[in-house]
Amino acid sequence: MSKDILHQQLLKFLLVSVFSFFIGTIHGMLQVMPPIRAWLDSIGSPYGGPGHMIDPLAHAHMNLVGGVVLLAMGVTYYLLPIFTGKKIYSISLVKHTFWWVTIGVYSFYIIQMVFGIWEGLLLHSDPQEIPAIHRLYGPVMAVSGTTMAVGFCTYLANVILTITSPGDRSTP
Repeated sequence: MSKDILHQQLLKFLLVSVFSFFIGTIHGMLQVMPPIRAWLDSIGSPYGGPGHMIDPLAHAHMNLVGGVVLLAMGVTYYLLPIFTGKKIYSISLVKHTFWWVTIGVYSFYIIQMVFGIWEGLLLHSDPQEIPAIHRLYGPVMAVSGTTMAVGFCTYLANVILTITSPGDRSTP
């Protein structure tokens, strides 16, 4: 695995991190605008009810996992060879880390926003429908969370395997 191939892979981490911070910033700006803030407060933001799915869950997750964690993963993959003198154990695991975490965080964000808005609208129009809709939420969130977890596990495995591998190695 050449340095150029690794750097190409790490550029994706940086770009998605920047884009995630942009989405999180726009989200944060919108959620403090008086009409939106009033609606979010009326549906339970940030303490409970459907409003907490939008503020703070979706907002914080986009900034923290999409922005900070993806950036930290990319930086770790960049610095690990410098600090250890070893090549990253597997470029394939780098790719898996990126895609699993990215798909997981964006699906989490979309699910939180969709269910938060959907249940928020129902809270004001037809509250007895909320339990039926909310029953869908758990399984859908489980898939999203599991997707992110796979990414975190591939990241951890690749870091541990890089650190514990004997000497300098090259892998596809």
